[in-house]
Amino acid sequence: MIKLLSNSKVITRNFHYKAFIRQMSKFTGFEEKVYQYLQPVDLSKPPYSHACQIGDPVLRLQAEPVELEIIKTAEFKKFIEHLIKVMRIYDAFGMAAPQIGVSSQVFVIETTKKQYDEMMMTKSAGQPIEEIPLTIFINPKIKITDFKVTNYPECCASVCGMMANVPRSKGVQINALDINGEPFTWDAVCWPAKVAQHEFDHLQGKLYTDTMDRKTLSCMVWQTVNRRGGKISVDYTPVARSKLRKLFFT
Repeated sequence: MIKLLSNSKVITRNFHYKAFIRQMSKFTGFEEKVYQYLQPVDLSKPPYSHACQIGDPVLRLQAEPVELEIIKTAEFKKFIEHLIKVMRIYDAFGMAAPQIGVSSQVFVIETTKKQYDEMMMTKSAGQPIEEIPLTIFINPKIKITDFKVTNYPECCASVCGMMANVPRSKGVQINALDINGEPFTWDAVCWPAKVAQHEFDHLQGKLYTDTMDRKTLSCMVWQTVNRRGGKISVDYTPVARSKLRKLFFT
């Protein structure tokens, strides 16, 4: 959250800063070094440490497959580690490469015991949920194995603050490559299948808003907004999004 300073504080701060620069400018290049130091870090290039938001063109691209030669590189493994890190900072159940600005066919999923316990405490716990070990999918191909349709709430780090019911096939089978480029087959029903379908959609340039039950779209914390008389703010940083989910669990 940006804290606004009063005009007097801004003027005072600028005065002291300029005086400091005049005093220290006898050192060659000092002012230039200070200027460079004060410049914001360039966070505009992917892979990001935040989730891109709906409207970003990268979320609408058909993701490109990853070549085997690239999968075996140390740089790619670092990218996977970063993707997992962002997922965990967001306290998300999954994260796809396009969500951090990289249009590649990669996603990761995980449901921890802590997340499981939190979900079981909510009114939305009517849907089947289970722990999912960390699983990495590269160049996945999906096949429906159970065509029965489930319809439970979903949220997304790329549609911050909102949720809606989304129809999903009950069972799926995914063939993909693992972190070492080795092929594997993954079968799932109910909760893991739903999470995987959500992430797989990201690789197709789709968001849950494309197939949701539109009448169920709602703010995740509308009750908290009412309780606090509207005195609640939402930003898009990973930590803030994690806090938003925790508000949903209260």
